[in-house]
Formats: sequence, C-alpha cells, structure tokens
Amino acid sequence: MIGSLSGRVLRIDGVTALIECGGVGYEVDMPVTSLSKLKVNENAFVYVQHIVREDAQILYGFNTVTERELFRTLIKVNGVGPKMALAVLSTFDVESFVETVLQEQSKALEQIPGVGKKTAQRMVVELKDNLKNFAVSTQISANPQATSTASSNESFNDAIAAMTALGYKEFDAVRYVKAVIAKEGNLSTQDLIVKALALISNKGRS
Repeated sequence: MIGSLSGRVLRIDGVTALIECGGVGYEVDMPVTSLSKLKVNENAFVYVQHIVREDAQILYGFNTVTERELFRTLIKVNGVGPKMALAVLSTFDVESFVETVLQEQSKALEQIPGVGKKTAQRMVVELKDNLKNFAVSTQISANPQATSTASSNESFNDAIAAMTALGYKEFDAVRYVKAVIAKEGNLSTQDLIVKALALISNKGRS
C-alpha cells in the first residue's frame, strides 16, 4: 500500500493533484485546504491513504499525518465515504472540526457539502468519543512552527516510521515526536525516537 508520495506537482485539476514520482505520475485527490499549499512545477510531500475498490484504486493525499488520521476515522462513520470525508477536511481544519464535534454542534456540520441534518447528528454521536485523542494531540502540537517543521523534516518522518515498526500506532508516534520537537526543536532521528519513547514511558508511570 502507498503511504506517502514525494515528487513534482505536474498539474492540479479540481481536487486532484498529479504528482510525478520516479517518472510515474500519481493522481491524488486532496482536500481543498491541502491543495492550496501545493504549487505546480514545485516539489511536494503528501501523506497518502490508498483505497482499493473492485473497480478502482484511489489515492487520497494530505499535508499532515493528523489530517490523514482524521480522514481514516471519518470514513468509518456510517454514511460517510471518502468524498464526504474530503469535504469535511475542505471545510474545517482538524482542530476546528474536533472542537465542533466535542461540543456537539451538529448544526455547524451541516455547512459541509453533502452533509444533512441526520448525517451531521450521526457524526457527532459516532465520533465524539474517538475524537478526544485528537483534542489532546492538537493541544500538544500547538506550536505551528514546530508542527510545520516536523511535517517536512526527514528526521521526523524517519522517527515515525521507526516507531510504527516497533508496534506503536502511527497517531501516537506522531503525537509524541511532535511533543519532543515542540519542546526541544529539531533533533536527529535517533534522539527523536529515544526522547519520544521516554515520554511514553513517563506517561505510563504517571
């Protein structure tokens, strides 16, 4: 399965970016908010959710791991498919959406294209408990400069890959590595892993 793409943006059509990686062009559907940060003929790195259906293989792209994690959570809701999940992420940023759901403001969700009253209420009911972890994560990564740096930093990506290989959930790995970066700035891959594991260990003893 494809987890990320790094390459040159050849073109953007609607909500689809064509990204060339190693001579192959990949069509990636993305939220409007993510697409707005890409520029044609410039290099880009996107996290990818690869969905395989009987009649197609579709790539969905995101600027951050947190956006992808929210997308994965959304498509588990009854009646919410990938297109609607993209509409959610095109209408709200992660933090705003999480806050809206946790405050049970289903009426505000009706502004999302394709979301009616019943779907908005279903989102609140089914997501309220699952999104509490997202609320904690957005508080930890409140430093936008640190988050931006982390998302594009090779050490950050290598640290996440190493921690997931060790058996940690990707969302938890991102959460603790970002916490380390927010506190101490950019470090080597090894230092990021060691300090992130220390945070996890300390939490387990608290």
